[in-house]
Amino acid sequence: MLLDTSAIIQVLRHPKTSKEFKLIQKHIGEEELYVLVVQLAELSDWCLANNVPVKERIEEVKKLANIIPLDEDICLEGSRIKNERRKTGFRDFGLLDGLLLAAARSVGERVLTFDRDFAEEQDCLVLP
Repeated sequence: MLLDTSAIIQVLRHPKTSKEFKLIQKHIGEEELYVLVVQLAELSDWCLANNVPVKERIEEVKKLANIIPLDEDICLEGSRIKNERRKTGFRDFGLLDGLLLAAARSVGERVLTFDRDFAEEQDCLVLP
């Protein structure tokens, strides 16, 4: 399962006893976890904005998940997905969203997210 940055941040922000953490854990189960390499930049940006130690959080994520490198196929498919999603009314679906979905599909995984822009995609689990 590929964790969207919104899900990663929820995991890092809440203690293991919280309802938010337990909700994510319930859906992850024993699945192998993935993140796209560019999500490390998103996470770093969030850490800097919230005065959270960047290196520490990045290392936690690297222990938690497999890092998918960005390649040409993911780039091309990500831009195609972004354009298709926007045509179907998801105006805020960004290029990074498309790249995440393309990366997940490249390894046969689903996306776990709190981002409503992924709604209606069969291989995306959007949490409330």
